Amino acid sequence: MKLLTVLFATLLGLQAGSLPLTSYLDNVASTNTLKSIHAQIGAEMASQQSQLQSEGFLLNGELDYADIKNSNDSAVEFHVSLQKQILFGGNDDYTDALKISAEKRKELQTNQLKAIVYEHYINACTFQEKAGLLNDAKERNIELTKLIEAGVAGGEFDRSALLRSELVVQQLQLRIRDFNSRYYEALQMLMLYSAQEEEPLCQDLPFDIPMIRDPEQESLLYQSLQSDILTSSALQHFRSATIQEVTIGVGYDNEIDTSRGLVFMQIPLTKGSRRESQREAAIQAKLSAQEKMLFATKRLQSQIRTYKTTQEIRQESFKRLNDILIPKAYETSVLLLERFMGSEGSYLEYINSQTMLFDLLLEGIDTHAKALVSQAKLYQALGIDPQKDMK
Repeated sequence: MKLLTVLFATLLGLQAGSLPLTSYLDNVASTNTLKSIHAQIGAEMASQQSQLQSEGFLLNGELDYADIKNSNDSAVEFHVSLQKQILFGGNDDYTDALKISAEKRKELQTNQLKAIVYEHYINACTFQEKAGLLNDAKERNIELTKLIEAGVAGGEFDRSALLRSELVVQQLQLRIRDFNSRYYEALQMLMLYSAQEEEPLCQDLPFDIPMIRDPEQESLLYQSLQSDILTSSALQHFRSATIQEVTIGVGYDNEIDTSRGLVFMQIPLTKGSRRESQREAAIQAKLSAQEKMLFATKRLQSQIRTYKTTQEIRQESFKRLNDILIPKAYETSVLLLERFMGSEGSYLEYINSQTMLFDLLLEGIDTHAKALVSQAKLYQALGIDPQKDMK
């Protein structure tokens, strides 16, 4: 197995009470953030739907008084009617399209929030890995410092070697504190978005970064934009109808005939300026949805091309670090330590080799983390569920 992989696995030992990535992602559905987003989408859908819904039954009443009347000795007359508005023009299609669009938007927001949680999980694990790596280096240098101190007392080593070794330990401690601080910040963001209180396991971060085969098929963003186009098309169809509504009513007027009721109907004969404005607004809404789809497609295609190119470069860099640079740096460090302990080499050369080795190891962690974060950001943009690769 590759040296870097072995080191990562050693550094990320099992932690008591730690949670795997899937636990964080599964808990997204119960977070206040997602519930708030879904409630907002539901409110917007209800508001849009109400614009194309008919009123309930309306009860009309009128009471008049006439001092002089020929038809009836009574000076009081009344009119009572019950009316109902009936909509035409495909408002049911618009309602159905709105519901589908709302569901797609909810799924999209869920996946995007999961991708955000995934990114914070990666960040927290990255700083945890770095701190663990340098902590291991610190412990090794502490042991070496003790040996050098004994060697200085016995006259085998120069005091400068002891001072330099103590300085290396102190520098490592400062870097570890910095990584621990940044880990805490990333952990708080992870807990905030996932509503989980435990620390991440980190052993389940993938080493291989899968490519997206069919973005339009896997992406909920595309599906959501297509639903918006269908919704705006249904709205345009409704607004373009010659007759959108008819009002039917039944009533009673005691001044006409006490033995007969009234039936009446209201049908708009012209569209009017208000109707024309509504129709034009529907046309522009459909055009906007179509153009938004085209722009999003071009933008995401550009992002995907960039993603594939940069991921290939990162994979090549990671492979070179893993297969060539880190093994050579490790072997160099071991040989220089042997020479120094045998009084054949300088401690400064060994320290330089150690610095190079751990810088390469940290670069390997960064390269891998950047690849994972890039994947998480693309999944967020496309609305792809990060768990699709974990099932």
